[in-house]
Order: sequence, then structure tokens, then C-alpha cells
Amino acid sequence: MQFIKTDANVDLAENIVETTSQTVTHLVIPAGKTVPKHHVPYDVIVVPIKGKVIFGDVDHDHHETLVPGDIVKMAPGEWHDLKAVDDTEVMVIKSKLQ
Repeated sequence: MQFIKTDANVDLAENIVETTSQTVTHLVIPAGKTVPKHHVPYDVIVVPIKGKVIFGDVDHDHHETLVPGDIVKMAPGEWHDLKAVDDTEVMVIKSKLQ
């Protein structure tokens, strides 16, 4: 078992777990800042842990406001973007499932 602490003062992102099949990233986005559209070749789960973020499904021109307690599940290659409404922290779990 491993207990991992995160740093709320990190400059944008810190990878807190990295293996050949999975990466867990702690992403910190100050209010008003954006993460431009991008995609990754992994299955992804995004879990907000602080604040409020607008999460964009670029492929379908759809946006949802997420807060702690919400989760986003993405398939490999799905284009997305983010904009922090408040100071925001999310955990991004990228996995190679196959």
C-alpha cells in the first residue's frame, strides 16, 4: 500500500502515479485559466476535488459544469478542454485498459 500526498501549490500539474499502464495527474487550474483542447490515447477518468470547472466535449460542442462529486469518463482520442470558474483541482486517471 502506498499513501500519496499532493501539492495544492503545484504549477498546473504533477504526475503522482506513473506506471506503464496508468498515470494519475493532479491538475491545478486557477480561476479563469483554460486548458486548451487536446486528446490522449488512453481511457480517462476526471474527478474534480476542488472548485468548479467547465469541461468541454469538443467533438459534440457540449460543455458541463463540474464540481466535486461529479466524474467524467472518456474513451481514447476524445477531444476535450477545460476552463476553471473557481480555483480548481482535478485528478486525471489515464489508463491503458486493453
